Amino acid sequence: MSSGTTAREKVNLRRPDVMAAVQEQVEAHYRSDIVDKVRRNGGLISVGDVTVRLAKQFGFCYGVERAIDLAYAARKVFGDRRLFIVGEIIHNPEVNEQISSLGIKNLTGRNKQADISELQPDDVVILPAFGTELAILEQIKNRGCQIVDTTCGDVMSVWKRVRKYASESATSIIHGKAEHEETKATSSRALGNGTGHYLVVLTLADTDYVCDYIRRGGDKQQFLERFRGAYSQGFDPDVHLRTIGVANQTTMLRGETEEVQRRIRQAIADRDGAEEAVRNFRFFDTICGATQERQDALRELLNVPLNLLLVVGGYNSSNTSHLAEMGEEKLPTYFVLNASRLLSANEI
Repeated sequence: MSSGTTAREKVNLRRPDVMAAVQEQVEAHYRSDIVDKVRRNGGLISVGDVTVRLAKQFGFCYGVERAIDLAYAARKVFGDRRLFIVGEIIHNPEVNEQISSLGIKNLTGRNKQADISELQPDDVVILPAFGTELAILEQIKNRGCQIVDTTCGDVMSVWKRVRKYASESATSIIHGKAEHEETKATSSRALGNGTGHYLVVLTLADTDYVCDYIRRGGDKQQFLERFRGAYSQGFDPDVHLRTIGVANQTTMLRGETEEVQRRIRQAIADRDGAEEAVRNFRFFDTICGATQERQDALRELLNVPLNLLLVVGGYNSSNTSHLAEMGEEKLPTYFVLNASRLLSANEI
């Protein structure tokens, strides 16, 4: 919905007066005069004999900006009503601390401050940019709360894709981290009307293991043990690897996701023949555009002679973790949370 809300009543959180106030708050918290200056200078600044370059694309994507804006807007519009959020709005500690400072309490995860069972009809619950699992969403709806849904549109596109796979009796193989909030939310949609199945693979080694099983079968119990916690209830590799659709956590490395789908497609072709593989394999590009832009911008930056790379962001952020991995392949790379990790002019 354009208002960012779903519940008993329609509340427009994006009114011009609300968004003007929100923009002022958000800029006060997250805007940097230094970064603006570097951008105006073509993405580089020199101090003495040190030159700092910024990638052409970095920072919050549109989906994250929208989620943050809606959280601030909810605080303003709903006044003194109790506000809660499902997990972290994004994987950035400083942003999550700011959200907490607005009096928004966490319902799940490591920093849980309240329980869904305690919710009242007058309460407001924010769904994060990652989305949330259907079972959790159903619990919240049953409490009769106002819901502010900040789920990223790219994530919802993945949900649409895995639901389609389920409707076609295709098992969703999801390239991602099984415990990541986005992947858990996607996995719950991959069940379709309750008869669908999914399997989550993280690495190319995982993918090769699955491909070997597709080609030759193997020890089912060993397979299930290897992927424990990463497949749907009742998943049987002897049954549910016949027809496959590949999807992904939107923040994975594009090249790796493409390799996952290529290897699985080839395994199915080896087992069934090329003609049958067309019917038994499905794939749709579900990498987030902003994620790809940032990976491409870093790739371009790495073509410039550099002595070291600093990647700044939350340590549990999939986006920034992958950027750090890309840097490590080329030069000394430091993954830091914020400026406090720069201990001195000589030490990180």
